[in-house]
Amino acid sequence: MGVRSTGVGELSREPDRVPVVDVGAQPVFALIDSGTDESPSGRLNWANFPRRRAIFALVGALILFVVVIRQVRGVDLGQIWARIRAADGPLLALALVVFYCSFLCRTLRWRALLENVGFGRGAGRRLPSLFGLLEILYLSWFANCVTVARLGDAYRGHMLKKAAGVSFGVTLGTILAERLIDLTILVGLMAGTALFVFHGTLPPEAVRALLGGLGIAAIGGGGLLALRPLRPVLARALPTRLHAHYASLEGGLLGSFRRLPLLAGYSVLGWAIEGTTLYLTAAAVGAPVSPAGALMVALIASLLTTIPLAPSGLGVTEAGMVVVLGWLGIEPSTAGAIALLNRCINYWSIVAFGAILYAVSRKK
Repeated sequence: MGVRSTGVGELSREPDRVPVVDVGAQPVFALIDSGTDESPSGRLNWANFPRRRAIFALVGALILFVVVIRQVRGVDLGQIWARIRAADGPLLALALVVFYCSFLCRTLRWRALLENVGFGRGAGRRLPSLFGLLEILYLSWFANCVTVARLGDAYRGHMLKKAAGVSFGVTLGTILAERLIDLTILVGLMAGTALFVFHGTLPPEAVRALLGGLGIAAIGGGGLLALRPLRPVLARALPTRLHAHYASLEGGLLGSFRRLPLLAGYSVLGWAIEGTTLYLTAAAVGAPVSPAGALMVALIASLLTTIPLAPSGLGVTEAGMVVVLGWLGIEPSTAGAIALLNRCINYWSIVAFGAILYAVSRKK
């Protein structure tokens, strides 16, 4: 795919441009800040980011969770609590450790994306260390867990700009590329595991979930393909003050899609870790969930977390997991215990540990 740099240059007249990646025959230019804060993040009060708004979001999400979970047929909260109390502690601890391995995998992928757009030792532009990037990534996940609409992604751009001077737009472009790669891999794995688990005959609900995922992936892919043709239109439609922001975003997004096998491999590994986490959680309560079934449930749950009704789909995701586990023959109370324990691992632990890290971090 060839991407011309001239259109990006038309959108950005003043900021310094550094050629950071060669896509096709010509370089894509990512905008690098020249001492001033080009990003909208610089005008936000990030110091107070996760506090009052986060508390209201979490309280609202908890209310939504109670309302939704009570609507799932056959769920007895008393039986769910009994199964949670009887769960195998060492297996749950192992599930927690396995889940946290996914952050190292995701950090390695993000570093590769940043290297693709010219940030890294090879390009002579220093980034934080691997563990510094991991800290930024984890704090952004914490922010996503306590706010709606994935505001943690913008927070990640703010933190990396503060730590390494990387343009907010370029960082946001790599994050969008990361999301699109993740979603594409998720839909492919979800289709494969669902066909395997149900022997080629999918329940109507599974078909709808798969079509929903395909629709979102198609929209993302279509938007990516439309960036170049729409560039002149956007140049005329956007206010002049936004041209630099769009150009850096486009450079970061289009420049990210190099070394796709490596990026896809990290994504597959990340989703496999999510499936393993759920498999261990189900085993901890004695539920007969196969590895393929656990991966399918984890993938659908991850898709549900994108619903912007509550932080990370809180409430909707748990109820959806109970329904999907029911397709696998797991009775509702056991399914409810699996869903709650799994969310304690991949949601509530991030809220708890993230709050501690946020309190002591210098990168916030």
